[in-house]
Amino acid sequence: MKTVNSFFSLLLVLLLMLTVTACGKKSDGKDMISTDSNSSAVTLKDGEYDASAADYDDDGYRAEVKVVIKDGAVYSVDCDEVHKDGGSKKSHSESGKYNMKQGGAQHEWHEEIALFEKYVAEKGIDAVTVKDNGKTDAVAGCTITIDKYVQLIKKAIGKAKE
Repeated sequence: MKTVNSFFSLLLVLLLMLTVTACGKKSDGKDMISTDSNSSAVTLKDGEYDASAADYDDDGYRAEVKVVIKDGAVYSVDCDEVHKDGGSKKSHSESGKYNMKQGGAQHEWHEEIALFEKYVAEKGIDAVTVKDNGKTDAVAGCTITIDKYVQLIKKAIGKAKE
């Protein structure tokens, strides 16, 4: 009888330990980013951080990003390109002035960049792999070149570490 009681006592203690462990705070990993593969994680400072390309491209657009950090994690990402003559690629795309579907694309530019922004906010910039052609297979429905946005997002996030 004493062996049975000891067994149930041990079982009760193990169940209690599992319950306490399971109820502990879980992290989704978004509140920390790694500065590199060999260092410990760093919490980001809350705020809005931006970065822009130094020059306009051949079509007259200059890439810009804004990253919002909330509770130490990337909360949202906004990518756009301003045109040297005014307006932005998002506004031009939304109005039909920058029409990718006419050229055979499945989505308009503003729809594709929205998919990319959402993916980065949910999964993190390190989850985006960029191919040699500047595109990614990581984000379903995003066929545009994103390498410049990846670089600018990393630059903006770097400001949140300072």
